[in-house]
This record gives sequence, C-alpha cells and structure tokens, in this order.
Amino acid sequence: MEIIYFVFLVFNRGALEQAHIQAWHTYSAGPKYLIDRPCEGTIKDPSFQRHLKAKLSGDQKGRLLCKSASEMESFRALITDPGVDISAEASIQPGTIVPLEGKLIHKPFNSKKMGRDSYLGQEFFLINSDGTKLALYPTESVSREQLLAKKGQIVKVEGKFVDRTPDP
Repeated sequence: MEIIYFVFLVFNRGALEQAHIQAWHTYSAGPKYLIDRPCEGTIKDPSFQRHLKAKLSGDQKGRLLCKSASEMESFRALITDPGVDISAEASIQPGTIVPLEGKLIHKPFNSKKMGRDSYLGQEFFLINSDGTKLALYPTESVSREQLLAKKGQIVKVEGKFVDRTPDP
C-alpha cells in the first residue's frame, strides 16, 4: 500500500513559486467535512478549491495533485502534470445569472442529523453532463413542490449563483 500525497503547487506568471507536499492521511488544513474523503475527489470539490484560493494572491495560480510516491518520478514531472488548476480570481461572481442543464435529483436529508447537506439546507441537486453536482434551492418563483415534480428529469434552468460555501 502506497501513501497518497497531496501536492499544492503555486505559480506566479508561469513560474513555480511554491510547492507544498503533504501525506493526505495527515492533511488537516482543509474544511473538516472534506478531510475524510479520498484526495482525488476532494481536490475537485469547489469548497476545497475556495479554501485554497484564499491562500493565493495577485497573479498567483495553483495546481492541485494527488500522487503516490511511485508517481512522483521527478519534480519536473510534478510541475508539468495538468492536475486541477485554481486561480485567485473567482470563475463566477456571486449574483451572476447562469444557465444550467442536467438531471435533477432529490436527496432528502434528515434535519435532526447534523451533516453537511442538512447544515447547508441542500436537498436538490443538478448533475451536469460532465458529472459535476450543483446544489439547487427553491425560490419564490420556483417552489420546493415544483422541484419535486421534476426530480429524475433532465431540466434546463436559469439560476443566480450564490456562494453558500461555509467559511472555515
């Protein structure tokens, strides 16, 4: 069994500025509800990326990787690996109206059981064609009952982006 390493590379104007490498099983600097997940899934999570974007400034860009010791042949191989890119600027600003399309799923939560979904009030999700999962919330114009009526169907919606990622 090999140890998986979390690699956070920081670039400034295309040049490597910092490299942070830590064994994933001992990594504890991220949002607590993400830490017990596999590294490969966690680095794709928007809230984990937001957590790391806060460490970037100006023109800095970050790249996230999960590698075993045998996959880290050389430092050059690490910095040329595509990984998951993040940058200091947000890709979508809160309040932006965005068109979305995907399968609407309903995942009821138990309000008495403390969990991430119940904490954030998430029970409706849109699964995009690329597999990403976005939380949808009822509004004054689209009620919970209307969302329930469309569960399991492919829907096209227009929504306002609201960043509901909890702060650390």
